Amino acid sequence: MSADALKPRVRYASDQMMHELVRRLLDAGHLSRAQADDLQSRSVLAGRPLDELVISERIVDEEAVLRILSELSRIPFHHLAEVKIQPDAVRRVPARLALRHTVFPVSEARGTITLAVCRVPDVTLVESLRMVLNSAVEWILCTRPDIAKSVKHFYGLGVQSIDGLVENTPDTEIDRSGADVSIEDDQEGVTRFVNQIIAEAIRLGATDIHIEPFETELRLRYRVDGMLQNIPIPQGVHKLRRAIASCVKIMADMNIAERRKTHDGRIKVRLAEDEFDLRVSILPTNYGETVNMRILNRKSMFIDLEHLGLSERQAPIIAQLAALPHGVVLLTGPTGSGKTTTLYALLSRINRDDVKVITVEDPIEYQMQGINQVQVNAPIGLSFAAVLRSILRHDPDIILIGEIRDRETADIAVRSSLTGHLVFSTLHTNDAPSAVTRLVDMGIEPYLVSSCLEGAIAQRLVRRVCPACAEPAECQDVILEEITAMWPDKVKDAKFQRGRGCPDCSFTGYHGRIALFEIMVMNDAIRSMVVHNRPSNEIRSVAMQHGLVTLRRDGWDRVISGMTTVDEVVRVARKVEGDEGCGNVQ
Repeated sequence: MSADALKPRVRYASDQMMHELVRRLLDAGHLSRAQADDLQSRSVLAGRPLDELVISERIVDEEAVLRILSELSRIPFHHLAEVKIQPDAVRRVPARLALRHTVFPVSEARGTITLAVCRVPDVTLVESLRMVLNSAVEWILCTRPDIAKSVKHFYGLGVQSIDGLVENTPDTEIDRSGADVSIEDDQEGVTRFVNQIIAEAIRLGATDIHIEPFETELRLRYRVDGMLQNIPIPQGVHKLRRAIASCVKIMADMNIAERRKTHDGRIKVRLAEDEFDLRVSILPTNYGETVNMRILNRKSMFIDLEHLGLSERQAPIIAQLAALPHGVVLLTGPTGSGKTTTLYALLSRINRDDVKVITVEDPIEYQMQGINQVQVNAPIGLSFAAVLRSILRHDPDIILIGEIRDRETADIAVRSSLTGHLVFSTLHTNDAPSAVTRLVDMGIEPYLVSSCLEGAIAQRLVRRVCPACAEPAECQDVILEEITAMWPDKVKDAKFQRGRGCPDCSFTGYHGRIALFEIMVMNDAIRSMVVHNRPSNEIRSVAMQHGLVTLRRDGWDRVISGMTTVDEVVRVARKVEGDEGCGNVQ
């Protein structure tokens, strides 16, 4: 007997199955008898399947309903994170067919295509798809969000709103110089497509949207978790490149007739209850106008130290630095490494009624209640140094300087700390010990640096392994040797992981970010080296002997716990000489 003959026979959607579903929900306590009677009556009157009503009105969780239907129909239920999707199968099913019937092709083998569906199909749909695809069809049940995310990823963002426009737009439309590029009849569809681009970027937590025209394609990319990701869009959208650029320019109140110059503007949008500002910049290129939109959340944000991903050894040290009565605490790292976020987490810890906090920033990135925030405006003479001189006359306890950029700013920061103020700021250096030499290079006397500097924190951001599709990963022998040398007691319980890729993480394997920290707290030995103007590598060696944990060593700790991957740590943290077994852990 063949294996297929042994498979349990699939049942398709019917009134009898809906009655059985109601009975199961009643037995499980998910529904009351009154709710069941009301749902059955409305299902008949509205002509909507009962399971669809139960899920759409959120009476019962969708996954719970689908698991019961899986038992009744003998169609297996899966999260798409558990399934390996074959691109060849996706190409077999047209986008319009997938959208019309809310199905998603998962795999194809031996003349049979497997489709994911969010409802048990009826016989009519089964036979219709079998004829259209000219293939035997097998089914799996998945949640609607899983299918929607997968359709968006594999068929392209906005395929439902742009498909007809692409077909009705001639290939030559993009090449007509001097013609009116606004598409009057189709403008609603283009606007809807641009809105979908913005909404999807916000939902994914992107910081930037890039729309880039090329000769035969239009590329859409989001910067998510610090990395640029290609976002699939429907084929043929490049024919609408000028209409899309014009739509963005209209939204940002720019001159759509001028395509030879750069443009800058702003767009205000709302998604649910949140408001966002989009800083728009447009550049003319040889294939059209390229668009960048920086996304800024207008809502006041609350950031706490506990949400930064600090380890048990790091949290008390940073809390101790935040509680100092005076001195300078510096955050170091490249642009985009999360320095400002950490600074505001420190401020949120000490923002009390009995403390006055003033910040000087360019620009103000987070709005925080109870803090006086000043925006630098260099063209009118409101520089960092000018604001700082005035700040000292406002009797602050704590001063945050967005960045120390020159000698004058550094000098005021140092002298403010020496007169009883706690000063937080940032510097662009590769590691924590280099902050000392950078201040000296700016012209601050070593003895002043030694007196005022209380701590330097170097920071990098690494992407977190997606929890929905995490799976065990192998570690190369050379990396394993390095990790073992640094964390001999932890490596035996190591939990190396990687993300397989799923709808939740846009098939990247990563979801969210965590920070790696290198914290150097000043002590007598380090202060003595600073006074004698010793180089940063010697300061680092002494700091490591006193317990400094380097960025790379902290990264391996996160790899051991399964929070991130080896590739991420290698990307952001270089190996430091003498790191292996370097003193006591902070």
